[in-house]
Amino acid sequence: MRHATWGIAAIWMLSCAQGVPGGDGIVDVAAGATTLPPAAPDAGTPPDPASPRGPCDPAVAATVAVADNGACPGVLPRGAACAAEITICSGRSAGPDGAGGDTASAATSDGRGSVVLSCHRQDVGPPQLNYLFVPTASGFLSKAGLGVDVRPLRDGFIASQGSSLLPPPEYDFLAHDGTLRAAQNGGVLYAGPNGALLVHAEGGQLIAQSFDALGTLRSTVPFASFAGAVDSLTFDGAMNTAGATLVIWQAYGDAAANARWLSPDGTPSATAFTIAGWSDRAPQAAALAGGSVAIAAEPESGTSARKWRGVIAPGETVERPAPAWLSSRGDFFLLPSDEGMAFGNEILAPDGRACGTVDLGAPLIGIGVDGTAFSARSERTFRIHPQLFR
Repeated sequence: MRHATWGIAAIWMLSCAQGVPGGDGIVDVAAGATTLPPAAPDAGTPPDPASPRGPCDPAVAATVAVADNGACPGVLPRGAACAAEITICSGRSAGPDGAGGDTASAATSDGRGSVVLSCHRQDVGPPQLNYLFVPTASGFLSKAGLGVDVRPLRDGFIASQGSSLLPPPEYDFLAHDGTLRAAQNGGVLYAGPNGALLVHAEGGQLIAQSFDALGTLRSTVPFASFAGAVDSLTFDGAMNTAGATLVIWQAYGDAAANARWLSPDGTPSATAFTIAGWSDRAPQAAALAGGSVAIAAEPESGTSARKWRGVIAPGETVERPAPAWLSSRGDFFLLPSDEGMAFGNEILAPDGRACGTVDLGAPLIGIGVDGTAFSARSERTFRIHPQLFR
């Protein structure tokens, strides 16, 4: 395994829930310990997601305020049974060379309750540092520092190794504990809970490689042609939870972008079509609950606020204007099983119905595959609510 375990002054919590991921041995780790045991082998089939699991700290109050308006039965949680906190980022700092340090910025989890916490760097280098923690009966056990970008699976993660600016030269498919399952050559990554798609530009063609969650190649399919230099192409798009992928590409200097839907096995499921491009790159996109993909409007100069201009439904070859419920809101996180979306505290159904609110008492920074919700309690500390949205 290339991801060596590391010793870092993190905070591990005692458990207030019963059980750990199926097959994991129980490892007791004292708070503040810096010598960690080797990673456990892959435990195989994950446990029933309906069974509560995940280490929590009895001293951490699981203060979650839920206001359910009754419009979306079963979507909002009834409340939080427990929570945990991990302090790992250094916080902002100032020095003679400018801003430094890092701050809690994002988090996710796989379908087995392992979590990846991301600290955003204030100085030069990779934009964020990603750290893997595995749940045990006595708390979250730190396992490894991962790559420049991490995507969750139902059992494990995909970590990008290499450049944070150019397509990475390699992607590592990891088990929930960081064990390397497979390494695949780089390209543009589109990932979902059940697998991934890598897109390469070679010899005037765009080629899609489909992989299952273990990193095993399922197919290699050319799906479009292009003219000009490879390095003039920019990519975006998204994979929905069903595994269908909308690939968007645009040559630098072109006013229009191209898009095409690919099936989970990488084969085209619709013809290629054009959409309005951005001035310097392909339009950004994100998967919505229900399977459609939202297309972002190009940000105004000097702002990074996300606004949505359009929606492309699965298999369709036209971008429709974003509905009012989407165009009036910004970034969001998907709930498990495609049940809805969290726009900050506000929970919406796939059709845009308002379901109510879930207030974690701090900014929401991620929802994992298993429904674990994360908030940033401070610049340094993450609060974890295991399977809150399961």
